[in-house]
Amino acid sequence: EDGLSFVDNCLTGYGLRKDIKIIASGKVLTGFHIFKRLALGADLVNSARAMMLALGCIQALRCNTNHCPTGVATTLPRYYKGLDVKNKSVRVYQFHDKTMHAFKELLEVAGLEKPSQINRSSVYLRGKNSEVLTLQSKYPRVAEGEYLNA
Repeated sequence: EDGLSFVDNCLTGYGLRKDIKIIASGKVLTGFHIFKRLALGADLVNSARAMMLALGCIQALRCNTNHCPTGVATTLPRYYKGLDVKNKSVRVYQFHDKTMHAFKELLEVAGLEKPSQINRSSVYLRGKNSEVLTLQSKYPRVAEGEYLNA
């Protein structure tokens, strides 16, 4: 969160935001994770781990050894033969479909029609002593070119 809002603010503050796209990834598992990353300034969100888990990854942490026990991250036939592509492709499709459906529901509940309307005021957080605040109050967004005029 800190890094994403910082990058968005730097690019916006120096007037570069219109020229550079921000892609967020890392720990993106749900529709809410996508919504929150977009609210913090991402133009695009990547969800690798969630799709790997839907494919059957058990996080054995052997990806770099070519000895993935589930066959997801290997080129060795004795391992990847256990990967039922037909079955797993349906699981990945369904997970992606349900994740995007959840994202769309959040968009609708927020009263928005398209993802480009999401901003830091679209997400509410529970703070200390049960106070409710927005991402905008936690990570204030700077005005376009603000750092150039400072």
